[in-house]
Amino acid sequence: MHQYEYEDIYKGKPRKLLILKPQAGTEYRVFCEASFLGTIISVTIEGGSVWRSEYNLLKPVVKKIGDYIESLKPVKL
Repeated sequence: MHQYEYEDIYKGKPRKLLILKPQAGTEYRVFCEASFLGTIISVTIEGGSVWRSEYNLLKPVVKKIGDYIESLKPVKL
């Protein structure tokens, strides 16, 4: 399992999001203060990737979370 921590400002207050990705699977599960907020997924479109979520609460920040996750991944040579 991979684990990430993402910090942002929500409604004027700082919050920490815990993002978990099981070894098998493509979805990342997002939690805030032990509450499940939803899942995000990276979708490949025309040679690029786009981050998406079906959960309205995550839609405004899904790209920022995805970019953060990608910035932490090792670069393949």
